[in-house]
Amino acid sequence: MMSGLKDRRHVSDLAREIERLVAQGELWPGFDPLAIPLVFYDGEDTYLFRCSEVPEGFREMRVGECDVLVYDGRYPVVTASSVVEIAGTPTASVMFDRSANQVPTVLASVAIHEAFHVYQQACHPTWQGNEVVLYLYPVDDANLLSLRRMETEALRRALSANGSHEKRCWTLRALRVRQDRYAGMGPEFPTYERGTELLEGLASYVEAMSVGRMSVDLPRVGYAANEVRGRCYEIGHALAVLLDAFAPMWKMAFDADDRQALDLYLLEVLEKSGRQCGEFTEAEVAHFEAVAREDVQDLLAQRSEEKRAFDSQTGMRLSVIASDTVPLWVSGSDPSNLKIVEGGVLHTRFVNIRHESGQVEMLTDRMDDVVALTVAVGPHPLMNGVLRLTIAGLDTLEVMSDGGTVNISGSGLTAQFTNATVDENDAQVTVYLNKLGRAS
Repeated sequence: MMSGLKDRRHVSDLAREIERLVAQGELWPGFDPLAIPLVFYDGEDTYLFRCSEVPEGFREMRVGECDVLVYDGRYPVVTASSVVEIAGTPTASVMFDRSANQVPTVLASVAIHEAFHVYQQACHPTWQGNEVVLYLYPVDDANLLSLRRMETEALRRALSANGSHEKRCWTLRALRVRQDRYAGMGPEFPTYERGTELLEGLASYVEAMSVGRMSVDLPRVGYAANEVRGRCYEIGHALAVLLDAFAPMWKMAFDADDRQALDLYLLEVLEKSGRQCGEFTEAEVAHFEAVAREDVQDLLAQRSEEKRAFDSQTGMRLSVIASDTVPLWVSGSDPSNLKIVEGGVLHTRFVNIRHESGQVEMLTDRMDDVVALTVAVGPHPLMNGVLRLTIAGLDTLEVMSDGGTVNISGSGLTAQFTNATVDENDAQVTVYLNKLGRAS
């Protein structure tokens, strides 16, 4: 290769691997990953496939056997592996994660996962959970956690069962325990789980199928108390695998009717052939209850420790302080990288905060130590507005202030505000919005 030219073979490798996986068979009725635009950020540049026009800033390029559009650097809307809009078109977005083993097959399966989300948005828009609900989820209720552990273990036994009778009995036990658990919480929380299982669980199921993985391994130790969203990925995947075993035509039914829920459909199928289900011993039930109580203690201790770790984080800090009457608002975040801690919410990878006078965005590599903390105005951790944003662990900060206009950059963040004052004190930079002056 000529000196000075970038090696872009990984881009064509990704395109070919997606084509190879798709050619192995249909993953979902009517879903064609190769009909959906894809944008890929490899840590240096952004590559756009299957776009009907050339968006501003992109240029056409031939990479190996692929025709692709290239943008120098990270295209602004690409902040995670997700779904973004480019040139007015929903597009599957994939970001290379250097903290993971993302060989071409892994990246290709992630691209198919995100393409399925584009398909879901177009064909099944109700398949989603309201993320606002997640921050109020009763993760510190030991009784509910005990039932959740029983449900997870019953599903794990169902997936690993040798015979159909045993598989059916443990599946039915899991669904019965889920009914008891849901009866003990507000209706918005089961709705969140079921919607997220449809959205993320089915995308995980399709992703696994694309690489020939026909089952899912649920953890023998269960899930941590606050692993609600991540658990929905795997439980939704597990329910889909069990539906394959007990109702092979289930995909057609779900494709025809958006009102279906994975667990309710599976329960209806199983109850038609009897109500007998697996049983836990008294000792097992006592174990689930004891571990659940430990879960709550661990959760509260973890929240305290993570806040202490944030407070003692080395490096430079940026704080942005608003008023409770004109607060900051979270306009972009990564739900997979949020943690509720004492006094706020930690954002460990990405957050975009807006105000009527400007905005600040943090986007870091997962291997960086940069972390943001938002402190809420009202009772909801995010949705009532944010009074203070603090970003810690920064290597450098470049601050430019002129007549109330403040521009700050460094360590994966940018901030621009007007009608603001800035205070620089050693490693601490504080921006006061609406010329509030120093906070008391």
